[in-house]
Amino acid sequence: MSKSAILFGCGLMLFSVSSLSVAQGGPEAQNGTRSDSSAFDRYTGCRFNDGLSVVETSPLAPGIHERTVPTSKGPKQVGMVEGRRVMFAYPGKDFYANVKVEILPEKDYAETRQTLVDNFDYMLATSKDSTRNYELKPKLNGLDVRGLDKDKLEGGVLGIYVLLNDASRMVSTIYFLNQEPRDRSFQTIEEYRVARDRFLSTYVACVGAKH
Repeated sequence: MSKSAILFGCGLMLFSVSSLSVAQGGPEAQNGTRSDSSAFDRYTGCRFNDGLSVVETSPLAPGIHERTVPTSKGPKQVGMVEGRRVMFAYPGKDFYANVKVEILPEKDYAETRQTLVDNFDYMLATSKDSTRNYELKPKLNGLDVRGLDKDKLEGGVLGIYVLLNDASRMVSTIYFLNQEPRDRSFQTIEEYRVARDRFLSTYVACVGAKH
């Protein structure tokens, strides 16, 4: 699977590709909430001890300040202030994880947060080949965490995890990616789960609300 196919395909599992775009630009967003690029530093500078590293970081496309997500009550709008796409990979391998980090507006934050939770629940309820990771603690380092995974190494995305930081109003949506066997760092579903847990442990320690 090509890198471009993965970048676009993984978004389709949660929301449309166009709605993955978030606002970039001046010091103040159109919704009146001031953006702060330094807020992304710990999300883009996390270091791993197994060779995994950030290989690409980019602001999401300008001009879009909301995206549409499906829920059991129909499509809902999620506003945003600013965002980053952060790509992770192991040496000599293709992309391992695609992470979308967004700052949510202060206005109506509780409602927006609930919409994201409803979106996750809808995605889980409508998936025929994914299971929620109930081994996760619901709170990790001050973050609200929930995730689901494919039962087999099939498709372009093997797992989707949503991490909500209420203290900073930031949300990370993590897509754990599948690749051709020669291009990925794991070969079995068990190895995938070990690598996934190792990533989550390190990432949550980097970006969590408690330091």
